[in-house]
Amino acid sequence: MLLALAVWPAFLSPAMAGRFEAGSFTAHDTFGNRNPVRVTFQQPFDTVPIVVALADTAGNNSASIRITNVSTTGFDELILEPDNWDGQHIAQNVHYIAVEPGRHVLPDGQIVEAGRISTAATQFGSGVAGTASWQSVSFSELLPGTPSVIAQIQSANSETQSVANAPSRPHITAIMQGLTSAGFQVALDRSQANSGPIPSSETIGWIAFPGNLSGTFPDIASNPVTWSSVNTGATIRGWDNGCFTSGIGQTSSSRIVVAKKISRNNADGGWFRRCSLNSSTIGLRVDEDRDQDNERSVASADAERASIIAFSRSFHALLEPDISASKVHVTFEDPFGGEFALPDAVVEYLITVENDGNAPPNHDSLILTEALPSSLSLVVSDFAGPGSGPIQFQDGSPSSGLSFSFAGFGNFADSVDFSTDGVNFTYTPSDSGDGTDPAVTHIRIQPAGFMAPNTGTGATSFAIRLKGKIN
Repeated sequence: MLLALAVWPAFLSPAMAGRFEAGSFTAHDTFGNRNPVRVTFQQPFDTVPIVVALADTAGNNSASIRITNVSTTGFDELILEPDNWDGQHIAQNVHYIAVEPGRHVLPDGQIVEAGRISTAATQFGSGVAGTASWQSVSFSELLPGTPSVIAQIQSANSETQSVANAPSRPHITAIMQGLTSAGFQVALDRSQANSGPIPSSETIGWIAFPGNLSGTFPDIASNPVTWSSVNTGATIRGWDNGCFTSGIGQTSSSRIVVAKKISRNNADGGWFRRCSLNSSTIGLRVDEDRDQDNERSVASADAERASIIAFSRSFHALLEPDISASKVHVTFEDPFGGEFALPDAVVEYLITVENDGNAPPNHDSLILTEALPSSLSLVVSDFAGPGSGPIQFQDGSPSSGLSFSFAGFGNFADSVDFSTDGVNFTYTPSDSGDGTDPAVTHIRIQPAGFMAPNTGTGATSFAIRLKGKIN
C-alpha cells in the first residue's frame, strides 16, 4: 500500500507573468496623412499593455506624440500640435516602452509595476481657467526605494478638434511629481493652452522601474537585454535654451530610451522632446505651446527633473515563473525492520519544488501546502537534530535563494504552520505519546525571499522532508 501525500504550490500576492516590449517607430508626416496610423507590436501581448513614448525634436513647431487605441497587438500614433500652430507636423522618430499592467518581478528580484488611472485632475499655466489639482497613485505594495516612473495619456476623450487637420484643443500631456516608494502624483497638463474646454477624464498609463539601477533579463529568444533607470536633477530647460544631456545608466549603440517629466517647476508646464541620443546619453528639452506668449524657455531656477528608462536594444520579453512540485516516498521503516506499509511503520517523504521560469514569483509569496492522508500521523519529533522541528528544508543546486526557519510549535512568524482542517493554520502540534500528532491534517510551508529563476544553468529548486506514521 502506497500512501499518497497531496501537495500543491500556491502564491500569496503573486507577481503576474509579464510581457515587456521596447522599440521605435517613425511617427508619420501629417501634412500628407492627417489620420492616426497603426503601430504593430513585435509580438502580441496577453493583456492590453501601457504604452509610453518619447518623440524627437524634428520640426520646429511645438509638438507631442499621442498614443490611443492600445490593444494587445498595437496602438495608434499621431503627432499633435497645440494652438497657435497649424496642426500639421513633419515625421518624427519615436521610442516607446510597453508593459502589461500589474506587478512584475525581474530575474534579479527587482520589481516593476505598471498601471492605469482615470483622472480629470489638471495642471495649467497662467491665464488658463479652472482649478488646479493632482491625482494620487499608490503602488500595490511599497517598492524598495524611489522608482523611476514614466507616464503617458492613453485616451483622447477631451479632444474637440479634427486633428491633425487642426491643432489639438485642449492640448494636454501627462505630468508627475512627488515620486516615493509608495506612489506618486499625476495630472493632465494644459501648460498655457487656454483654448478648448476643461479636460474630461482621461486614462493615464504609467510604468515604474527601480530608480537609478540597472539589470538584465532575457527576451523571448533567451538573449539578454540590459535595462537601466535614472532620475535626474533639476537640470532640463526649455526649447529656446538648448539641449540638456543626461546619462542613461548604460552604454549601447542600439539603445531604446524614454524619458518623462517628474516635476512641474516651471509654471508654463510643457513636455519633453528628445534633442540628442548617443550610446550613453540622451539630450532633452522642455517644449511648450505658444498660446499665451511666443517664448519656449525655462529659467535655470525652474529647470525640470526627468525619469529616464533605457534598454540596450529593441526587444519583446515574457517574464514568468514556472513552478512545479513533485513528491516521492523515500523509505518505509516497519516495526519488523522491513520496508512495508504496515501499521506503525514510519514513512519519509521527499517533496521537490522547482522554478524553471525566467523570473521569480513575488517576494515571500511561495506557499507549499501538504495534505496528510487520514491513515497517517505526522511525526513531530525533530527531523535533523535538536530544535530543527519535524520539517527539513534542503536548498537545491542551482540554489533557490530562499530561506527557511523553524522557531518552535506555536510560533506563527516562522516558515511552518499546521492545521487540523486545511483552513485555519493556527494549530500547535504536540506529542500524543508515540512521537506523532494524529490531529494534524495539513502542513503549510512558506520559505522567505524570492525563488530564483532559471538563468541558463537549470531550474532552481529546494526540497522538503517530513515523516509520518501509519495508523
